[in-house]
Amino acid sequence: MSTTPTFHIRGLREGFEDGEFMIAAFDASLAQLASIGSGGQWGSEPLSERGRLDERTKIYEQAQRYQSTGEGDPIRIFVIEAEIPSSVNADELPTSGHIRTDDAGKKFLIVGSVMLSEGLYPHYMRQHFEKDSIKKELDGTKDYVYVEALITDYRAGPWRKGSGAALLEYSQQFGRERGKRILYLDAWAGNGRKLVKYYEGQGFSLIDDFESPTPDGSKWHGALLRMDLA
Repeated sequence: MSTTPTFHIRGLREGFEDGEFMIAAFDASLAQLASIGSGGQWGSEPLSERGRLDERTKIYEQAQRYQSTGEGDPIRIFVIEAEIPSSVNADELPTSGHIRTDDAGKKFLIVGSVMLSEGLYPHYMRQHFEKDSIKKELDGTKDYVYVEALITDYRAGPWRKGSGAALLEYSQQFGRERGKRILYLDAWAGNGRKLVKYYEGQGFSLIDDFESPTPDGSKWHGALLRMDLA
């Protein structure tokens, strides 16, 4: 593709098909991240083989529940799709792609997803409240939206171009519509801080770095960032 695809963002569908996509997209990203020196971002163990998969499935189910009933923790998951023009041949699409056809016959390729929490921060950030800079931002307030997870599908090739930025823009819109003042996220700070620099290029500002222990005894180097939602 020579141009940026036309994107559409939607909520979760019934069932677990969108969840299966997210797990597969995560697993597919590991080799790609390792090839560019970012293997430490998510490790090398596929999500589909991790013992905490049940926990993540419960989060997905809660996102579905909150979407349909407004009950429980305010977690939302959104999926971004690239619209497939009718002129595109089947051999121009990724063989492992998740394609959806709507009631009007239009086809869409799923290329990414984002998980947003309203006034909730990831549990692992609590251990970093020893840093006044982080505690000041997150403790005792719910006036924000937290980007807990954002992934784009490497298998989609050029179809995913620009989807990460589109999801971040949608996250800002989501926060503003709910009267929130701040959008937070945390990012891996390894490999020359490339991911941190990407988010800074999208309009986020660094609050502070932090380190989290990993099962193998090493440290996961992260950074907390914020964007003011004017």
